[in-house]
Amino acid sequence: MELRLLVEGIYGPPASHLNGLDIGRAYWGANQEFRYGGDLVDVFHYGNGLTSLAVVDISGHGILAARHAGLVKHALRAYASCSFSAIDSIRALNRLCIENCAYEGEIEFFATAFFAIVDSRRETMEYVSAGHEAAFIVKAGGHRLLEATGPILGLLDDDHSFHQKTVKLDNADVLVAVTDGFAEARNESLAFLGADAIIDIIRRTHDRSAAEQAQAVTAVALEFAGTRLQDDIAALVAKITRP
Repeated sequence: MELRLLVEGIYGPPASHLNGLDIGRAYWGANQEFRYGGDLVDVFHYGNGLTSLAVVDISGHGILAARHAGLVKHALRAYASCSFSAIDSIRALNRLCIENCAYEGEIEFFATAFFAIVDSRRETMEYVSAGHEAAFIVKAGGHRLLEATGPILGLLDDDHSFHQKTVKLDNADVLVAVTDGFAEARNESLAFLGADAIIDIIRRTHDRSAAEQAQAVTAVALEFAGTRLQDDIAALVAKITRP
């Protein structure tokens, strides 16, 4: 019980309504005996109306992956609160992954990460996607894939391999990002669920809160895969709710 409380403390309390954002997150652990592992969703409100959003999938499982998740969470929060941009935060985190692994003598410390900073005043979001393949902005008339803008973290000590993009946010836009356990969920025929299924879920649940939508995302994957679910799934949904 003490270990569970300690690990759950890494993930912190759920966020809900922040500065024009309705935020929901959900987590489903493939190993329910130890619910939390290397999948991380973090929301951090700081500065003059800025909100950082992180979805990270860390290599490995169990306690070591959870420990790395705690390191990533608080490192990104520290970088953001020091006014780092999204790209500078990811570059610093990449170096931390490499140097921490070397210092502690660990075999590997790799992660995919989607990291964004939302500026509600300017109605923009800057983001970096380090090898993260499943992030979208769903709009009333379509959707946009937020494609990868750099390699996975911990692989290359090269700041120039990461790039940042900025997108305009409109009222009622929905940002949704999941870890790869969603796309890689398989049914009885061993067919993959695929990331595109996210779009259908968000559209079918557009009248629900962000928290309910995030839960719906993980529920669909669990229903699709059942006991064949082999990887953890974390989901983040952020709805733009401008007055």
